[in-house]
Amino acid sequence: MAGDIVPRALVERLRVVAVGPERLTVLADRAAGCAACAARKGCGTGALAQLSRPQLLEIDRPAGLEIRPGDEVEVEMGGNAFLAAAGLAYLLPALALVAGVSLASGLGLGDLGAGLAGLFALGLGFVPVALIERRRRGASDLRAVAVFAPEAPACCK
Repeated sequence: MAGDIVPRALVERLRVVAVGPERLTVLADRAAGCAACAARKGCGTGALAQLSRPQLLEIDRPAGLEIRPGDEVEVEMGGNAFLAAAGLAYLLPALALVAGVSLASGLGLGDLGAGLAGLFALGLGFVPVALIERRRRGASDLRAVAVFAPEAPACCK
């Protein structure tokens, strides 16, 4: 029975911009999932994502797959890795904010002191996120599993 359990993974297609002997550079559009969302017209995250530029990520080049610049690769990230990253990015800063405000209130610093302590703690909560993002460029948990050659234009098929 335990052998029947398949770990869940998030899957996305990304365009390859450079191929090295051991690494691939892919173009990641941060709003790729927004096109399918039913709430996209009123979504603040979607509006902010449209203002940001796509990000270049480096991932390990899989053995046995022939990949050229311009191809699309299907990359996957395990569900547990995604939950850990989301928890770090969203939960840690929020917990730091609550801890900072609670500590300041417990010390009797008043509303202004609690607000300033909360802002300071919130900033500190983002430090581990920034350090991890800088160190691994957010792509070490991604792995390429399939390659898709670019489609020919409709006029040339």
